[in-house]
Parts: sequence; C-alpha cells; structure tokens
Amino acid sequence: MATSGTVSTTAFNSRALVDRAFGRCKLAPQQITPEYIRIAQDLLYLLLSALANDNIPLWCQQKTILAMYDSVQDITLDPSVVDILNANLRTSTRLLGTYSASQGVAANAFDGLLNTACTQIAANGNIQINFGSANQPVIWGFLPNVSGTWNFQFQTSPDGITWTTIYTGTSVAVTAGVWFWTDIEGLPETGFQYARLLATGGTVLDVRELVMESAPSEVPLAKINRDDYANLPNKFFQGRPVQYWFDKILPNPLMVLWPSPQLQFTFNQIVVYVKRYIQDVGTLPQQIEVPQRWLLAITVELARQLSLEIPEVQGEVIQSLAIEAPLQLARAQKSESDGSPTQIMPNISPYTR
Repeated sequence: MATSGTVSTTAFNSRALVDRAFGRCKLAPQQITPEYIRIAQDLLYLLLSALANDNIPLWCQQKTILAMYDSVQDITLDPSVVDILNANLRTSTRLLGTYSASQGVAANAFDGLLNTACTQIAANGNIQINFGSANQPVIWGFLPNVSGTWNFQFQTSPDGITWTTIYTGTSVAVTAGVWFWTDIEGLPETGFQYARLLATGGTVLDVRELVMESAPSEVPLAKINRDDYANLPNKFFQGRPVQYWFDKILPNPLMVLWPSPQLQFTFNQIVVYVKRYIQDVGTLPQQIEVPQRWLLAITVELARQLSLEIPEVQGEVIQSLAIEAPLQLARAQKSESDGSPTQIMPNISPYTR
C-alpha cells in the first residue's frame, strides 16, 4: 500500500483555514471580498481568545520563573496569562568560590549586595567563578545594573580553559534591577569546576549579581481568593511567602504575595505553571497555534461565526453550521487530556473560581 510516509508535515496556514471556512458557508470565490477576509481574521482572533474560557488547552500551559524583590508583594505577570495553575516557592543553595573578570571588580557580582556591580567598558567581556571543585548548578541568573539589549552565553568548563556553552541569550531585553533567571537542563553528570557569563555580539557587561544555584527545593504556595486576602490584618507583613491572590486586572494580571518577601528571598524564585492565551493570528501565510486535531473544529466554528455576519450565507447553511460546530468543538475538547489518572477533588467555587 502506497502512503505518504510522513505524519503531521502538512502546513495548514491561516489562509487555508479561512478559505475552508468560507467554503463551509457556500460562498463562491468571487463573493469573498477583502473586507470579508478581514472579518474572518478578526473572528478567528476572537474565537482563539475565547478558547481560554473552556477547559485548559494543554498546549497553552507553560512554566515561568518569577523573580522576587525585597518587600515587593505584587508580581506583574505577562498579559497573556489567563490563570495560575500551580505556584511553588523555590529555594536553593548559591554556589560561591573565587572570582575573576575580563574587566571590573568581579567580587562585586558575588557579594550578595545589590548596590555594587561589576562594571565593564569593553565589549564581549566575561565574569567567571571557580567553585573549587566539581558542581552542578541548575539555576542561573544575573541582576543587570543597566538596561539594554544583550547577547550573552552561560558557559561551563572543567579546567578554566576549554568552555562549553550551555545557554545562549540572543537580543535579550534586560532592565536595570530586574532579575534574569533560567533553568539549565542536560548538564554533565560529573559536574564542572568553572562557570562564566560571556558577553557576545558587542554587549558590554554591567552586572550587580551573577548567581549559580544548586539543590533546589520547591514548596507549594496556596491560592486564596479576594475575600481571604482582604481580611488579612497586615498585608505588608514581611517573611517567607506562603500564599497568593491572583488579581485579574488590566492590562496585566497580578500575583499578590503574602507575606511580602524578605530580602533573603531576592535570590530565590517562584516557579509557576500558567494557562495563557493562544498566540495571535498573525498574517494569512502563517499558521495558527493550534494542534492539527483542533483544525476542523476551528474551521467549522469560524464558518458559523462568519455565517452570522455575511448576508450572502443562506439560512439553511446557517442552521447546518449551528448544529455541526458545537459537535466538532466537543470532539476536540475531549482530546484535551494528558492521560494521567483522574483525581476527584471536591470544590465549592464562588465568584472567585
């Protein structure tokens, strides 16, 4: 039997999806005006945005590392965040050693003080640490002293001579006093003795703190509602954060911590798993951020939405789409399972659900 021999390689872009939606509306090509195409793009954007209201699209869950700052209880989230699914306070051990740099005072980047910096004036410099023995830090970060767009690499070495790049940052927008954190996977099991931050592409380093941490430990943070937060007697109490309120304000939602972090937690992170919106529609030659198992449902639902706005669509077509679209959406939604065992957790959800 002759088959294609390929799986999931067909590119079904926005133009094809819109064309098929117009086809479901029984419109001839000459009836599809530029105005109707713009309407289709607008409705497609609204449709993809509305999917956030139903269940949890599995492909729209992502891990995010949030920084903490002394006495700052409000963490501004990206506007794409719809909800926080899980949140953990992560503590770890900062690795220290002996320090060197191509320029500047290297020790300033490791002294734990946020008002000193290793400032360089030449491009493509580095800041280096010798742990003294093999280590395996999986959490890397730095606190820039200036704002700009940086190109850099995190590198490791067993001997301080031969370097291996484990992370590359390209055109990263950094802000003075705002942490950059990342988790590094796939490190050598034997560890490494040397690590460094290397500037590339003409970047000039100016760093308040360069941090490599190991032995991470995560403790869940409790999610509370607005009433519970409002009833806290001292909202500015400082300590180790143990709970948070997710405030869905515009334009950016907030994660409001309680207690507000003490200075020591500036060198730790909050790891959250969030539900976000599907990516914007973009241009017609681009693809929408939807798995192929959803394409038919999106196409039919888009056709249904179009049938309500385009006067040329016949009544019987509108009725047919009104029946088919919910069925196709229901089929697609049934596929949104990761296959894990079901856990029944009784919950009474008020307006804050």
